[in-house]
Amino acid sequence: MAINIIVNGKGKYNLDYNCQLYYGYFDLQDLINSLSILDPSGYLKIRRMLAWNLYFHLSRNYSDQLRNLYYVIYEISAIIRELNFRNINPAFALPSILDKINTSMRLEWKNGEFSLKDPLNISCEIDINNEINKLLKIEIENKGKISVKESEIKSLNQMDLYKLSSVKGLNLESEFYYKDGKVNVKINLKFKPENKGLNKEIKAEELNKVLRITAKEVNERAINSHEVFEDFMAGIMEALIQPFLDKYKNELTEILGFKELLYIPPGRHFILNAEESALNNEEIAQLFSDSCQLAINRIKEGKSSFYDNFSLPISIKGVLVFYEDSQITSLSSRSIKSLATLILEVNSLKDQALVIIESPEEFLLDEDKKKVVDIIIRMLEKGNKVIIHTWDKKILEYFKDCQVYKNEKLV
Repeated sequence: MAINIIVNGKGKYNLDYNCQLYYGYFDLQDLINSLSILDPSGYLKIRRMLAWNLYFHLSRNYSDQLRNLYYVIYEISAIIRELNFRNINPAFALPSILDKINTSMRLEWKNGEFSLKDPLNISCEIDINNEINKLLKIEIENKGKISVKESEIKSLNQMDLYKLSSVKGLNLESEFYYKDGKVNVKINLKFKPENKGLNKEIKAEELNKVLRITAKEVNERAINSHEVFEDFMAGIMEALIQPFLDKYKNELTEILGFKELLYIPPGRHFILNAEESALNNEEIAQLFSDSCQLAINRIKEGKSSFYDNFSLPISIKGVLVFYEDSQITSLSSRSIKSLATLILEVNSLKDQALVIIESPEEFLLDEDKKKVVDIIIRMLEKGNKVIIHTWDKKILEYFKDCQVYKNEKLV
């Protein structure tokens, strides 16, 4: 088991080593950011950013068509609301007049449901591999940038529009097709109305009058909901690109030899306080770096999957963390919170991982530092890889004394 120790100077990451120990002035943030896709919350963040980038490329040339899609959702809502008010069965009244109703996008009736007569087709030239690599900025030594081998990806998605439209059963169906650097997205609305109400006819002009009366309402709701709809469309993009992103992640893990990234940052007492505070996700995003947010989410996961595997007096009762018999609170010592945070994060691991630990010695007594080194050794024995950044020479001494210490390399 090789341990590569780099003391001061410029070190280059080599993920072939089981353990790398950096002492002195180093910044590991580039490495953490480039591998963040291997962390569950980091994966979601990358997926969201990629979805927004893709939506921006698509919407730039199709803003009018997308706006009409937003409008027709609210227009359908106005039509169904009027029919419900009159207690008219839409399944009886709509089939014969649907093509005469002046919605922003024409509707048609087929097989007991209505949909867009001309589904929305949008496309753009974009290399998704390049887009991911722009976000992650990772290059594997001797292999360059990761690239998904398959050039053709297809995925389907269905989204319930009830919360947006108040129309039960109205769905948005989307089909994503990517090949040779070109994205095509097909979007349709599907609605199978309940066979409910009186079987009475209604004239198309009556419903067109309703649309004219509610035009201001529809317009205001569409404009006021612009941000909501952008978020909504980005959500669709997330579902559509996930198969591609999964293939990228699998390609990366196959090359690297590990499936997870676990980042244990310095300032662990603050991180634990933040996880247990009443701060919402937006406030945490404003106060903490992306990498620290990974750690906060790992603490939550570590609590839910906690197991006592390190012979330390850390325990979970409900959602509360205890040291010996005392609950760890914001007023507890920084050393106890630092140790508890490290244990909780390690508990979140599900698979073989690259574990990056900064300042493992933080606020700890020498005997506790030795316990942390023992935990690291146990993680290595389980097949994980570890990168350590320390400011404490005592940590170096512990590794030099441990039995697995071999192949010392000073730079």
